[in-house]
Amino acid sequence: MIESEILLQKEKLNLAEYVFAKPENIVFSNEVRNMCEKNTCRMYGTTWACPPAVGTVEWCKVRCNEYENVFIFTTMYHLKDMYDIEEWKNDRIMHKRVSDKVAKIFRSKYPEALVLSAEGCTVCKTCTYPDKPCRFPERMHPATEGYGILVTESAKVCGIKYNNGPETLTYFSMIFY
Repeated sequence: MIESEILLQKEKLNLAEYVFAKPENIVFSNEVRNMCEKNTCRMYGTTWACPPAVGTVEWCKVRCNEYENVFIFTTMYHLKDMYDIEEWKNDRIMHKRVSDKVAKIFRSKYPEALVLSAEGCTVCKTCTYPDKPCRFPERMHPATEGYGILVTESAKVCGIKYNNGPETLTYFSMIFY
């Protein structure tokens, strides 16, 4: 069973928290997409993992609800300097690596699993969007927020901490299966 495999590898994977939930527990909001459209993260319209390429919030919600279950997990990093952007980037890369490992576990049993991760895709230096198809669709994990998921509320509903205190950085990923 997938639950026991995750439990066995929890520490090796460096998971801070995780929960198995139902897709109906995930909170979607157009407010999140509005932040994307304002390009606050500078990824809007630049990658297959972010809007508008991922579809409307309504379409994303329908897609997520087609799955029976969702695995939500976090990784947590203690920041030496909260204002060091490079440290944030390195921690995000480490989270993406964890997401890749967890995705591999799930896709070995659920090949059609949908993996959503923090922020946009970083697999390629330059994305092919919108001119050509994604070069690595199996490695590209759309942004959780780009799907219109309100992570703060979803975490609360599912019993996972969103904020782990000062000078910590918590990243979320979700795997629908």
